Amino acid sequence: MVELINNEGKAWLSFALSAPFTVIIPFTINGVPAICWLSFADGSVKGFAFEGERLLEKESLYGALTEAINRDSLADLLVRLNGNFAAVITIKNQCYLIVDKLRSYPLFYSGTHVSDVGEHLLKTIPSEIDEVNAYELLSLGYLSGASTLVNGIKSVVAGSYVVINTEDGSFSSYDYFSHIYKKVGRTKEEIFKLSQERLEAGFQRMLGSLKKNQPLLIPLSGGYDSRLIACLCKKFGLENVTCFTYGREDSFEVAISKKVASALGYKWYFVEYSEEVWNRFLSSKDFLQYCHFAGNLTANPHFQDLPALLKLKEQGVITPDMVVIPGHSGDLLGGSKIPVQILEGHLKSFRLENLSRLIFDNFFDLNVLNRKYKQIIIAKINSELQEYKSGSLASFLDNYECYWFVKSKVANFLVNSMRGYEYVGLDWRLPLWDDEYVKVWYEVDWKEKFYSNLYNEFMFENYFKKSRVAFIKNKGITNTGFVNQIKKILPSFLNQVARECLQFIRSMRKQKNVNAFDDVAQILYSMISSETYDGIKRVNRGNINAAVAYYYLDLLKNNHIGV
Repeated sequence: MVELINNEGKAWLSFALSAPFTVIIPFTINGVPAICWLSFADGSVKGFAFEGERLLEKESLYGALTEAINRDSLADLLVRLNGNFAAVITIKNQCYLIVDKLRSYPLFYSGTHVSDVGEHLLKTIPSEIDEVNAYELLSLGYLSGASTLVNGIKSVVAGSYVVINTEDGSFSSYDYFSHIYKKVGRTKEEIFKLSQERLEAGFQRMLGSLKKNQPLLIPLSGGYDSRLIACLCKKFGLENVTCFTYGREDSFEVAISKKVASALGYKWYFVEYSEEVWNRFLSSKDFLQYCHFAGNLTANPHFQDLPALLKLKEQGVITPDMVVIPGHSGDLLGGSKIPVQILEGHLKSFRLENLSRLIFDNFFDLNVLNRKYKQIIIAKINSELQEYKSGSLASFLDNYECYWFVKSKVANFLVNSMRGYEYVGLDWRLPLWDDEYVKVWYEVDWKEKFYSNLYNEFMFENYFKKSRVAFIKNKGITNTGFVNQIKKILPSFLNQVARECLQFIRSMRKQKNVNAFDDVAQILYSMISSETYDGIKRVNRGNINAAVAYYYLDLLKNNHIGV
């Protein structure tokens, strides 16, 4: 008999299994029911999926997955499923750990132990921080592939499943989805028409996974993706919609989001962020608990939304039956993260080593690594991209998008930020990552997606202008904007030099941040007992994500983990 243990150490679910296999799954978060797993005699499942237009959830989802395993057709079924789900299913002496194409709900394993919160496995093995992965977190803010910060604990990668032998803990991992699509030549008009059809069909499917008139919560920023979600809600005639925004009262995010909500006729709430707010939150029990829950040994805990969520819940604005619909992350589909070195024609060769170096130069910039660890990290990237076959620009970008960007940054960092909504007891949906909608933009030729111009035009022409919310987001030279301007005029081999110079400049000046992050990094550094990592050439003390990485590692070490 196997007990599934919650975060309070109490058994809440059990099913027959070959000892000594153990599944550890939390049932409550801070006393609040989490997105629940539904238990069966030989496993558990949570989330939903569509097979075509047929909704699978609870018993039907579990039954479909079990039947596919028995028929040896699990991979075929998973490719067809469109949704957010995870499952732990045991048949005979094999335990299947299944995640969807985005790893919406993470699963972790160590020998004969499984959990959906990475830190819950620390008590099951002698815990020691993996040095290389620690440096990856310090320079990137999240990890790639199946690795975690602790030796002996692995995660199930997006678009894959793992089969564990319950008797000896041996395992095999199977990729079932690549996120690489064949490009299809379409006119702009055809792209826009098909994109609108698929987007609205996906939104309709999403609504079909909810209760009738279920209240919706939109984190509304000054950007385009969350605005698109609000426009879709309006077009579908949804009235039970609440929007909220947070940050400095005088920021462009607040001004634009207020205009959008007002034009669409939706309730809008603003939560002001300040140095006082952040000081109070960072010293709270909620912050500490959340970091243990949301970091999952794979990423910086994403807490940007959390002070606002907790405040609105306290005020009764957020109710337990709400479902959060954030705008994550349509701009990525539209090409916003295509490396500037490619956009500007600086990269002439598309070998594997160039791809790995490109990834490092564009993403590993939170804290500056010394030469030794820079080479070690690049070698790790090489191993993650072992399926890459060099050749054309298209192949280069396909593999960059699939094997690195989606399966690492999107899954391990952006989607993992959904843990913030779960912490306050809310369910969520990601309609901009509906499979059919995603496919349209993955089929667009890479060169047509440069600078996201086509995607932005689609949103303005098909939704924003028609809804009278065609407000242009801030065009000022922010930190990010300034960096991009520099990158555009420099070849790739000088980007690292430019980045280090910019980091130094930022450390010497005070800049007003829209989310009042100005002092957050320094507050976090003051809470760290030790930040000794010899492989860091320069600490970026002005960057909040650099500080969070240090803080999270320190938190793990203080949890009696070896180094």
